[in-house]
Amino acid sequence: MKKILLLAIVALSIGTTATAQKISTKVIDNKGTIKWVIDSSTAVITKADSTILYVTPTQMKDTLTKFTRYADTANMLAPYINEANNGLTKNGQIAQLGGALIQPTTITTTAANFLAITGLQPGSNTTDSVMVVDPTSGQIKFISASSLFNALNFSNGLTKTGNSVELGGALTKSTTIGTDASNTLKVTGLQSGNLATDSLVVTAADGTLKRVTAESLLQSGDENFTATAGQSSYAVTNMPANASKVLVYRNGAKLIATTDYTTTAGNVTLASAMAALIEAGDAIEVQWVK
Repeated sequence: MKKILLLAIVALSIGTTATAQKISTKVIDNKGTIKWVIDSSTAVITKADSTILYVTPTQMKDTLTKFTRYADTANMLAPYINEANNGLTKNGQIAQLGGALIQPTTITTTAANFLAITGLQPGSNTTDSVMVVDPTSGQIKFISASSLFNALNFSNGLTKTGNSVELGGALTKSTTIGTDASNTLKVTGLQSGNLATDSLVVTAADGTLKRVTAESLLQSGDENFTATAGQSSYAVTNMPANASKVLVYRNGAKLIATTDYTTTAGNVTLASAMAALIEAGDAIEVQWVK
């Protein structure tokens, strides 16, 4: 009985003098609860301590690598979502795209790793905005569709009326429309004109369009000669070579082309039989058109 009492007093003395000391190291139990541990030099854990403390690896005679420290919790929690921000929202254990950006954010793309958004719905060119990119910083911005259109200038034969661009207006530079046998240029619905008052459209050697009066296209001449006896050749200013466009008269009588005369550019030559009939003072008149 004395021995039992002595042991009880010793135990009580040890329990009061060797109170466990907590240190800054922490551990996590199998339920995820963070708890303090006692100093490694403490040899005794009281009953009260045992309900809230764990011992250190030194006390358990083991290595630190087999236990979890407070500093290790970050690695343990890495597979789990703790928080989401900067464009992401946490919904339970799911991080979803959507939310306010809290810092300047850059998404880097390449030709192989590009950014695509599918399923976009049709928009309105009057109420919606257009996404644009700053060429220097790459910052995404938006402008109204109408302001984008209004920033465009139309000239050189085009005129902007409201939201419409129409053909019509002064040319501001030399303009060429290329055509070929397959890609021709047509203007339908042209109205009837009047040769007495309207002009004709002609092209220069380089294709430049010009206009001339109808009268200027019809060139003609009338030249009279007083023949000498047997005269066969007559020089006619600006006369064409085509005999069908030349009329020759002797004393008012019309001569027959190719039979009575032939022509070259600017010259009428009487046939030998006709020239033999020419007497001095005969009136030779030459009319021509082209």
